Amino acid sequence: MSRRTLFASTAAVMLMFTAPVVMAQTLTGSPTAVLADHSMRASKLIGMKVTNDQGQPVGTVLDILVKDGTTEPTVILSVSGENKLVAVPLTHLKVEGMKAMMPGATKQMMMSMAAFKFEGLNGGGG
Repeated sequence: MSRRTLFASTAAVMLMFTAPVVMAQTLTGSPTAVLADHSMRASKLIGMKVTNDQGQPVGTVLDILVKDGTTEPTVILSVSGENKLVAVPLTHLKVEGMKAMMPGATKQMMMSMAAFKFEGLNGGGG
């Protein structure tokens, strides 16, 4: 196989894997956490402020836990203004563009949830 053929093949494969990201940015005109195929970019979600439907802050996405392909990812939120972490299913977040919202959530509701701790996680969690 010639070097040109190898280079062309490698470039085609790389383009295949980057196309959804390029397409998402092209369609919206700005970066987004949700791609055209409705998948979410964890790198864009982590650090995102989360508000309720009244625009009040409820937390910040600290991490996302993925167990296996059949279990829904879990979002670890740092409760706004508090030293507390909570875990919520990813489906509880509504993400549009670069904004995340938890309809109906309140800071008081987040404070009443069980605290989450990273202890004992496989893969170097903590």
